[in-house]
Amino acid sequence: MEIFLVRHGQSEANAGLTDFLDSPLTPLGQEQARLTGNALLRLGLTNAYVSPLRRTLETIQPFCKLSGLQAEVNADVCEYFNAAHPVYHAFPGLSPAQISNEFPQTFFGETFPCGEAWWPQVLENDAIIYARCVRVRDTLLSHFTASSEKILIVSHAETVGRLTEAFLRIPPNPIDPPWSDNCAITHLRMTNIVEAPAELLSQNDTAHLAGLVTHATG
Repeated sequence: MEIFLVRHGQSEANAGLTDFLDSPLTPLGQEQARLTGNALLRLGLTNAYVSPLRRTLETIQPFCKLSGLQAEVNADVCEYFNAAHPVYHAFPGLSPAQISNEFPQTFFGETFPCGEAWWPQVLENDAIIYARCVRVRDTLLSHFTASSEKILIVSHAETVGRLTEAFLRIPPNPIDPPWSDNCAITHLRMTNIVEAPAELLSQNDTAHLAGLVTHATG
């Protein structure tokens, strides 16, 4: 099994235009998403998962339109809700109905249930976000056993880092977790052998974005 982790394109929050937790992509972010969709199309992906936040949904949309592959919404790969976002408990996230209406290339499946209030209801720390990333890893391993499976996950910088650690079966680094630039691709190969760590084939790859400004914080 191969895993491709992609951070969303530049959002309005990344660009310093808003502090809203669910901001859309900037024009630059939309171009990053378009180029990333073209790059992903060449990989022969078989399954796709996406965070329920607008910036990730907008990022995966070009790929889904090009490939015809629907992406399953997965709340476990959403943003890291920590003390830096003290209003998280009142977060007006998109409901599943709104997501289905606005992003018809997505669906809600049984693998990763997604309720109306899908965002974390408690402040998260490194251990909590790592635990949900481990849950993603173990769920995928239980559902997919063929070596030919190629799975895409479009998520967020912190979450991509914790997913990378979970797939590599290393503990979460609280100081310097693996970083991803906007629309960077991290590529791992896994076996279905119990407790076997993934092989990291590439990390934070932005070659497909050549000529664009890709660095952003947040």
